[in-house]
Amino acid sequence: MNVNWEQLRQEEWPVLSTMTFLDAACVSFAPQRTVRALKDFADFTARQDEANSSAHHIAMDAKRHKAYEEAARLLNADPEEIAIVESTSHGLNIAAAGIELNDGDNIITTNLEFIQVALPWCAIRERKNIDIRVAKTQDSRFYAKDFEALCDKRTRVLVLSSVEWCNGWRMDLKEIGDMCKARGIFLVVDAVQQLGVSKLDTKSFHVDILTAGGHKWLNSPFGAGVLYINKETLPKLKPVYLGYLNTRVPEGGWGAYWENPAAASVNDWQYDMTARKFEIGGTSNYPGAIALGETLGLVNELGVENIEARILEISTYCMDELERIGSTLITHRDLDHRSGIVIARLYEDLETERQILKELHARKIFIAQRFTDYVGGFRISCQYFNNREDIDRMIEAMEDLIAKTGRKPDFQKKW
Repeated sequence: MNVNWEQLRQEEWPVLSTMTFLDAACVSFAPQRTVRALKDFADFTARQDEANSSAHHIAMDAKRHKAYEEAARLLNADPEEIAIVESTSHGLNIAAAGIELNDGDNIITTNLEFIQVALPWCAIRERKNIDIRVAKTQDSRFYAKDFEALCDKRTRVLVLSSVEWCNGWRMDLKEIGDMCKARGIFLVVDAVQQLGVSKLDTKSFHVDILTAGGHKWLNSPFGAGVLYINKETLPKLKPVYLGYLNTRVPEGGWGAYWENPAAASVNDWQYDMTARKFEIGGTSNYPGAIALGETLGLVNELGVENIEARILEISTYCMDELERIGSTLITHRDLDHRSGIVIARLYEDLETERQILKELHARKIFIAQRFTDYVGGFRISCQYFNNREDIDRMIEAMEDLIAKTGRKPDFQKKW
């Protein structure tokens, strides 16, 4: 499929004509097709097209279905492996609450994670004697061997980001997943910095739980995201929420059940073994799910392989231009481990860099500054709606601000 990226940008993201936006790794803008779908839903909630209120409620539930279908298609997952959550944090909490841990067990993570990745397990330490082991490498590259070196017979979970938010390193999930499966370790993945812009085929690598909010690279900032749970893992997890919509749909559907005089409030409820068993199971965030379905549908329409190639092109150009003006890349150039995130530094003096960031924002050039464990810098997000002109405007402004400091860039790599 040949994609006209400029036409897509103009039609779906007209806001981009008003700024230079390179911060999708923080929170991105919704495409116009999503805005239209939400306006249609808003109108739907102000009327009743169905025969009665119960049918109207069920019709609202049905409007979430597209999100499940498109997520399963994007991840090459089975339908029963997909749930909708409100955010990455929500999905990670389901993982932490659903995996049984005992005193003496340990989990492994990395030193570069966004705080939410390890936070639920940090809280578990307050009531259980578990150990959190942190993988740290000299050059901030991570391979399966780095995690395996920390494993022992009591290792229960490896939790990490598929793309690290502060250096853009993309994990080899096939290599890591194989190691976890061989050792019987749960692999929990935060994919919020990857889902929608890089291929994640769950039939090609092992992962137990993978989750991603929609507000970043999926361009759906409405409080809904994707949760994938491997169907082989489902029976091993404890239920987290107990809502009636998680139970097996009664004969004739919920409308008939509500009208049944014999319906009991206390029952031995039955649950289908699907990822949806781990949703809250009550009235849900309909606008979030509808928006998520539209943006997932756009990714599938464009083809994630086409998106990935586009992002590689833009990010490579960005890296080349940053180095041309004297920046030091924190992001590694390894093609097999690249993402849409490019991190760079200019000066050893952070105050100078903070002032440059402030000046860029004043010029409506939006990038970020992110660090974890002293790794990070200017974070430039190269999304598929970006183009070379966005990079050129950022570079031109950086060159001007470098000149105004009266000093050449002096940051030196620490590895």
